[in-house]
Amino acid sequence: MIDPNLPIFEKRRVVTPDEIDDLDHVNNVVYVQWAAQIASEHWLQVATTKILERFGWVMLKHCITYKKSAVLGDKILIKTQVGRATNVRYERFIEIYNESTMDLLAKTTSDWCAIDKNGKPIKISQELKDLFETT
Repeated sequence: MIDPNLPIFEKRRVVTPDEIDDLDHVNNVVYVQWAAQIASEHWLQVATTKILERFGWVMLKHCITYKKSAVLGDKILIKTQVGRATNVRYERFIEIYNESTMDLLAKTTSDWCAIDKNGKPIKISQELKDLFETT
């Protein structure tokens, strides 16, 4: 769960026609895509060029709970923050809202593994923690 007392990264968007399924609401797969996108955008926002050249992330586990549907034209607010860091994993929380009503549409918890540019897991250093936990 997102803690309002810790740094939160946010993104706003509007539901587009290509995100709608045959039930006339946002396809469930789209929520997963939004979650992956905001995690990537958060990383790009906090990391320096030097760090981006050295490190990357892969998702190891993703759990999503759907609460309400979004439809074409809805304004969406997506929030994310990191949780607990272990040796090579970082927990990440994402909440997706209808921005007009602030209804929670979906929430996710995922585990991400830090990797070097060869794809090998690396230890979560204090340098990496400082990027997420102090911005």
